[in-house]
Amino acid sequence: MSERKTLNKYYPPDYNPLEAEKMAKKMSKRLKTMNKSNATIRLMTPFSMKCLKCTEYIPKSRKFNGKKDVLNERYLNSIKIYRLSIRCPRCGNTITFRTDPKNADYIMESGGVKNFMGASKEESNANNADGFETIDEAVDRLVSEEAQSKEVKESDKMEELEKKLMKIQKQQEDGEQLENLRKQNLEKAKRAEKLGVDAYHSEGGNDSEEENKKLDKLVEDAIEGYKRNGQQKSPTPSQSEELTSIAQSSLKAQPITLKRKNLNRKNALGIMVKKRKK
Repeated sequence: MSERKTLNKYYPPDYNPLEAEKMAKKMSKRLKTMNKSNATIRLMTPFSMKCLKCTEYIPKSRKFNGKKDVLNERYLNSIKIYRLSIRCPRCGNTITFRTDPKNADYIMESGGVKNFMGASKEESNANNADGFETIDEAVDRLVSEEAQSKEVKESDKMEELEKKLMKIQKQQEDGEQLENLRKQNLEKAKRAEKLGVDAYHSEGGNDSEEENKKLDKLVEDAIEGYKRNGQQKSPTPSQSEELTSIAQSSLKAQPITLKRKNLNRKNALGIMVKKRKK
């Protein structure tokens, strides 16, 4: 039994364990980075398919140990496209399919056929007419709707500015109209005052004459009193002006009272008083 076990190994005379360790690390790095684009992964079938060699049906979401390859192609110069390959569980035929980021789907390349095929372009257009749309069409529609909403917002802003300008113009016009009305009212008031003074003078000319007579009498009385006080000389013009101003102020101060006859002869309680016949 001990002969089958290799307890001793051959080491050549030029063997250096440090160099052997370095070489092992280099080889491990090479093995890791050698097939970086081609890697073995655990995957599930994204759709149901049929093998072309043995007509075996492979259902959706079945697990396989497959290989993943990165293609040189790019979608929109940034999105990578992968090729996935599996083997048929019955005959071992290689089945390959790749990703389709444009339509968010997978495209069958070789070794099998999809059980459910997508609609053609004509059928898809017909379906779109009925109400169905693809992802690209949905994106285009959303972009156009966003642009329209921006235009509507800009138009709304312009309408708001126009409304504000119209309000400001109306306020200015109303202010001008108010100023014109005030001026007209002031002119009318001044005219009414002038007309009232003229009518007063025209109607009450006799009253003004009577007032002038009263003024002359008051001035004469004041001059006589001035002479009586011991100054026989006549007053100076400045003194006469002072006397006239005093007389005018006294006339203005005298209130005008009108007496009415008490025809009814009622007392404070409203009782009629009648004289007794003698």
